[in-house]
Amino acid sequence: MNISPKGFYEGFLLKSGKNVVQVNLPKEHLHSFADGWAPYGEISVEVEAEEPWGSPAHKVFRLVRVVDNGGGKAEKDYHPPRKFSGRIERLNYALHGEVNGGILETGDFLHLKPEGAQAVGLTVGMAVEAHGTTKPMPGGRFVIEADEVNGTVIGHGKAKKKHGK
Repeated sequence: MNISPKGFYEGFLLKSGKNVVQVNLPKEHLHSFADGWAPYGEISVEVEAEEPWGSPAHKVFRLVRVVDNGGGKAEKDYHPPRKFSGRIERLNYALHGEVNGGILETGDFLHLKPEGAQAVGLTVGMAVEAHGTTKPMPGGRFVIEADEVNGTVIGHGKAKKKHGK
């Protein structure tokens, strides 16, 4: 990560093949973009060229969007499962239109997949207690990949209630 003299992240360096490129962050991401990101992890980004100024040591770009934040082993090791709680502020929908989770009042995305959202009966205003891993999103928010919500286990197959709940 490149750090501003004011103490926040203003960009990062990427190794692309044998070359290193610099990616500067848009102003809205300066203070929180890399919260929770593992150093030396893999990331795919869409960028646009910056106008050169001075004599840069490498090519310089501006971040347009994160395409894929790797999702590999290093990221999972860096983001251990955690507990979350809050209220659903609005529902989120998969590309085909089914509810696949909800946005918490914190702005974090509780991802359940359609089967999980249906199994927990996800609704706006619903209080949730969840357990899962996180992936960072631009803007300092997180995608919470839920393993369990309000006692319902969310898996790759069908979601089901835990015994005794």
